[in-house]
Parts: sequence; C-alpha cells; structure tokens
Amino acid sequence: MKKSKLARLALAALVSFSLANCEKDSEEVFENNQIGNAKNAHVCIAKWDASYAKASSVKDKQWQTGQTIRVKFLNGNNFVQSKVRQYATEWEKYANLKFEWVSSGSSANIKIAFREGQYADVTGSWSYLGTDSNSFDHSMHFGWFDNNTTDEEFRRTTIHEFGHALGLIHEHQNPVAGINWDKDAVYEYYAGPPNNWSRAQVDNNLFRRYEANTSNYSVYDPLSIMHYPIPAEHTLDRVAVGRNTRLSETDKTFIGTIYPFPDTGGDICDGVAPYNGSRSYSVGDQVTYQGSLYQRTTSGWTNLGECGATSNDPCDGVAPYNGSRSYSVGDQVTYQGSLYQRTASGWTNLGPCGS
Repeated sequence: MKKSKLARLALAALVSFSLANCEKDSEEVFENNQIGNAKNAHVCIAKWDASYAKASSVKDKQWQTGQTIRVKFLNGNNFVQSKVRQYATEWEKYANLKFEWVSSGSSANIKIAFREGQYADVTGSWSYLGTDSNSFDHSMHFGWFDNNTTDEEFRRTTIHEFGHALGLIHEHQNPVAGINWDKDAVYEYYAGPPNNWSRAQVDNNLFRRYEANTSNYSVYDPLSIMHYPIPAEHTLDRVAVGRNTRLSETDKTFIGTIYPFPDTGGDICDGVAPYNGSRSYSVGDQVTYQGSLYQRTTSGWTNLGECGATSNDPCDGVAPYNGSRSYSVGDQVTYQGSLYQRTASGWTNLGPCGS
C-alpha cells in the first residue's frame, strides 16, 4: 500500500488551451553545483491563449485520481520511445495514476511526437497541461531526443514534460516563490538569442506569479523538476538555481497529495491467513503467526510487525513475481523481499518490503 498524507498544494495553475513549450537546455555541465553556467540554458515557454486572462485551479485540469492515462507515440524509433517510457513512469511511484502505453493507431489521452517526419518543423519540447491533452491530436513533443541523447537529458526533459501533462506549471511562478529578480539583467539576457523575447514575454514566463486564490500552491521549492535554472546574475541577492534533473522530495509528496493513494488504515493482518505448516510458501507470501505478520524471504521469514498496527509497507497488496506471466511498463512485483517496478529496460528496485 502506498500512502501520501503530507499536505502539499504546489503551484499548478492551468489555462484552457494553454501550452507549456520547452526549449532545449544546453548539454554543458554546470559548475558550482550546476549553477555557474545556468545562464546558458534554454528554458520552457508557457504559451497562453490571449482570450483566457484568468488562471484556473488545478482541479479544473487534473486527471481523476486512480485513472489509467492512455499514452501513444506518433513516431520515433524504439530506443527514444523506450527512454520516454522509462522515465515517465517515475511519476507513477508517487501519484495514484497509471500510464498505459498503447499503439499509434489506438485512442489515447497523451499523444507524443519527436522532431522527424511530418513533425520535423516542430521545435522545442513541450506538453499541453493536464486534461487539455485530450483535446489535441499532438499533445506532447520532444524536439531534440535522438540515439545520442544522454540518460540525464532523457530523464530531465521527460519527467518535466510529463509533470506538465499531469497539471504542473513552472515552480518559479509559485505565488510564494519570492525570487528577488534583477529585472533589467533578465530583460537584457532574454532579449538576445536563442530566445529573442520581448519584455512582455519575459514578464509572462518569468516574473508572473499566480494568485493564491486561483492556483494550488505550496512552499516554494527551488529543487523542483519544474523549476527554471536561474544564474546568480539574474537576481539582486545573487541567489541562483541550478538545472534540476530529478524529482525533488517536495515534487514527490506534492504529486501524491494531488493524486493520493488510498489510505486504508486498519490492521496490517487484515485478510492475511494464519501460517499453515502443511503448505509451501513462496518469496513474498505473507502469513500471521502468534499475533504478528510475517513475510517469506529467500532466507526465511521477516516479522513485519504486530497485528493491529497500520501498515507502511510498500509491498502490501503487491503480488510476488511470477515468471510465467508477462508484465507491462509500470507493473510492480515483490521479489526476494523487495518491491520492483517494470521499466522499458528491465526492473527497478524501489526498496525493501517492510519499510
């Protein structure tokens, strides 16, 4: 059983027919904790339909908790597709949602293209926000992925764009962000290539913060995967933000609050049969014995706690690995006392059972 009870309403204001469009970050390695060269990174652009002046609540655009979201690729080779699948499923660990990867000819909620073929002239990487993806035949785009893309770049960009697809916008526009911008320096930088932005575009993409009464928000998180990189030269107090490439702890608890797993509570022994000495048990099987819950491991039995307690075990309700069945990306199993999740390239160990 997965649980997420930490209260966190993070920045996620959404606008109908709005597009979060990301330009490619440079491949340079940042110095000084990935901050020194942040000014060289391209950034994500939020494109707003001019007819919509008011931000709406995340509740207007978020998916149904527990929903299976159908995703398909419109093009791309097996390698780049597998990398997107691999890193998109990071969100499934912390949100009560599931991605179902369907064929290109099937109906889908999220439709992904790469910059090739009929989409060769589509630049940048971007995603429509939340359930707005339903309204577009091409709802997510990766404009620079190819067979030479690094795993870090696959991870950073894929997780970021799927964050948009789940309803998140950029963290620096959090109503409580409080970034002490050097506006003149920012205007000057973004007026040049590769962005060539007007002052109005800079205002909309950097300085605009969403009102607390029209957006879900939380404490400001500079480590969020949804944050722009900010060089020190762009703030008056010289506080910088590096290029974030992984989900932060706040990202994880936030998405679990927006899409919470069921909190069943109750007795950890509920529904678990007593130990039976006449039957054979497999790794991952659970039994009750003398008032406690036990789980079978390769070396014996592990005591998971006394009956009557509430479970925090991530393996609760997850079936043991079965070599005779086929698994899909995102499926979870228990194996040799640990929880595993299927990815496009194999199995990822999510941690030991009983933790």
